[in-house]
Amino acid sequence: MDCYRSCKIEKKTMIKHIRYIALLLLLPTFSYAQVVISGTGEIVAAGDANIILTGDWTNNATNTGFTASAGTGLVYFHSSNAQSIGGSKKTTFGKFMLRNSNSASLTLAAPIEITDDLDFEQEGMLHVGSGSITFLGDGKSTNATSNKHIDGPATYIGGNAFTFDVGNNGKLGAVRAYDPGSGSASMTVTAQYYYQQTIPSKNSVSSPLVKVSDVEYWHVTSTTSTNVRVKIYWNDQGESGILNPGDGSLRFAKLNAGTWEDEPAAVTGTTTGNVVTNNSLDLTDLYVSFGSTDNVSNPLPIQLLSFTAQCRDNDVLVEWSTASEENNDYFTLLRSDDAEHYEEIGTMPGAGNSNEMLNYSFTDWNAAGNNYYYMLKQTDYNGESETFNPVYVQCDNSEEVSLRVFYEGEQAYALLSNAESGSKYNVMLIDHAGRVVSQESIYVNSRHFYKISNSGLATGLYSIIWFTDDGRVRLNEKVFIK
Repeated sequence: MDCYRSCKIEKKTMIKHIRYIALLLLLPTFSYAQVVISGTGEIVAAGDANIILTGDWTNNATNTGFTASAGTGLVYFHSSNAQSIGGSKKTTFGKFMLRNSNSASLTLAAPIEITDDLDFEQEGMLHVGSGSITFLGDGKSTNATSNKHIDGPATYIGGNAFTFDVGNNGKLGAVRAYDPGSGSASMTVTAQYYYQQTIPSKNSVSSPLVKVSDVEYWHVTSTTSTNVRVKIYWNDQGESGILNPGDGSLRFAKLNAGTWEDEPAAVTGTTTGNVVTNNSLDLTDLYVSFGSTDNVSNPLPIQLLSFTAQCRDNDVLVEWSTASEENNDYFTLLRSDDAEHYEEIGTMPGAGNSNEMLNYSFTDWNAAGNNYYYMLKQTDYNGESETFNPVYVQCDNSEEVSLRVFYEGEQAYALLSNAESGSKYNVMLIDHAGRVVSQESIYVNSRHFYKISNSGLATGLYSIIWFTDDGRVRLNEKVFIK
């Protein structure tokens, strides 16, 4: 199949390799799985035409580069290896399916739009990365779960009720803007979910709330005048600290001028469920989360700031920090050499109730010389427990990832060593009260220098935390901001 400037696919076709060269001829081969569009080259999909990719998609066209099928045809991303969408041009897809195996992910390095359906049909995350994803009109996403969803912010432009299948740190935290009505026919809304992050102004709540979740919140923004009802979802009541969702103490919390307030809402569900507002909310700059009027019934669990393991001579030092604790009886530390079968190696008393940052440490004696996974479990006074993602430590004398803070004058820097080049790290800066004052995701080199911004920060001691999405690396160091 040779195409000049434009390639129209009119039947189901597997394209394993497409590359536009200087003469703008479309030369298909079947050895490498990638699509590269450049110059005035264009792919036009029609009818039931399917494009199946086991590699990357790059759109550098000077025109649109790709026209999606108006029929049943779709673009499959189907691989056991990581894939990406990049290029200088935004690509607008119709039907789009992520059908990867072995949890292979797709990372955006360019903007994309979805006009029909983004189907998380099998496995794999869609990492927003340095790109962006926007749903238009009747566009939607389907089949999202905690191990396959949009990792990062998503935008919707249109007038329909819309569910943002967004997540963070391996947890799906969907949010829905619905009943927009005729007055919001052209609303533009962006939503992002944060998990295992300290809540803004979490210690400032107004009656009848006694607390707001320490482990999750949503940030919703709109560039248009948009007032709609909002629904937030929980997918695991244990992880969210929602023990008795039907007893009336679980609430919808909205941040207003630095204080979390109770917003009238209806609660549905048990193991999974949602809280939806009775009234429309202004989405200009909206922070929302779960709130509670009862610390025992719906405690909204402890906030774990960091959890690390480091080789020290013949031992392994395991450390963790909490920003707050509610009814925390004790911690249990577990160890495994295969990430599947864990054994208990020790316990440590919790603080009960605390709104301050607390630090814990445990020494695993004579454990050096091996590679281990460590997992932390927290148990409340009522017997309810929560298990956190494991960390991995390599003590077999091979080089492990390390983090060091150093100073040049009044400027602080972080040096990440032995990291895998091109890997993604999430970076958080946390003050002494456990508040996240800055956060971002970056892709690093094997030896990566990071300038720690002190803009707008008070002088004092902070914690800088680097962690990967899969939990294999989580590093924590103190830094003094001048």
